[in-house]
Amino acid sequence: MNREMLMLVEAISREKNVDSETVFAALEAALAQASKKIYQNEGHGEVEIRVSMERETGDYETFRRWLVVPDDAGLQNPDAEEMLMDALDRVTDVEPGDYIEEQVESVPIGRIGAQAAKQVILQKIRDAEREILLNDFMSRGDKIFVGTVKRADKEGLIVESGRVEGRLKRSDMISKENLRTGDRVRA
Repeated sequence: MNREMLMLVEAISREKNVDSETVFAALEAALAQASKKIYQNEGHGEVEIRVSMERETGDYETFRRWLVVPDDAGLQNPDAEEMLMDALDRVTDVEPGDYIEEQVESVPIGRIGAQAAKQVILQKIRDAEREILLNDFMSRGDKIFVGTVKRADKEGLIVESGRVEGRLKRSDMISKENLRTGDRVRA
């Protein structure tokens, strides 16, 4: 499965024009989410899970995490928090706000877990694409926008330039200018 996972990351990275590190982060978050669901189904409650994936081999490790809270604060979520005095027994140099981790068995992701993982990955990829698109648009600044008319509607035109689409309102167009789909526009 590890080789297939690396091939999947490479394919998504190329197809969506997203950095492979972003895809790995999405995959780690998806595996953590799926593992968390499995722990909850086993009656463990609201646990904190972190997955670390080796970038070259595709192997991954799963860690259960506890947030260290001050002794006087008390535990709000016993499944995901640890009192400072108890945490000091396990790790000597820990402070409130830190996490302590324990490696747990990486559970095989079944059909339900795979579906949850898929949703998380798709959402992270969409977010990354949106960020790239926004950065591309913001880098243009107050320059002349050159594009092609993609479609026209009653409000104006949709103009496409690379991956960026923009709306050219009828009120901003030259009167009696007749533009159709496929025409080049400068604005």
